[in-house]
Amino acid sequence: MSRKVLVVEDFGDLRMFLGKVLALLGWDTILAHSGREALSQLECDSPSVIFLDMRMPEMNGFELAGILKEHPVYRNIPILAVSGYAGRLARERCLAAGSDDFISKPFEISALGTRLTYLVSAAKQKTISATRL
Repeated sequence: MSRKVLVVEDFGDLRMFLGKVLALLGWDTILAHSGREALSQLECDSPSVIFLDMRMPEMNGFELAGILKEHPVYRNIPILAVSGYAGRLARERCLAAGSDDFISKPFEISALGTRLTYLVSAAKQKTISATRL
């Protein structure tokens, strides 16, 4: 199972921290500071899951999730939406934008690792099921 994550986070310290911690947890990390940089990274690399901060300048996570879910190549990459806003409304808005799951800041690293692993395994199961039809 591929364990490559694209971390899209505009706050530099958090982005670098996540890159290091996720690498220690066995993930190959690709880091992007904006939605536009994430699109550029996707042209060069293929992650198995995307960690997407929803509140960013220029192109926010809601816009990027919409673009990715409409793209023929990127639409099947699971997206974990991340927001400082907690609660049912924030979760529903992120899922409606095209994200596959949601976690609010602050989060525990173990919960993040669990969510990413689940999204990768769920995407794999979808692919296996689709090929059996």
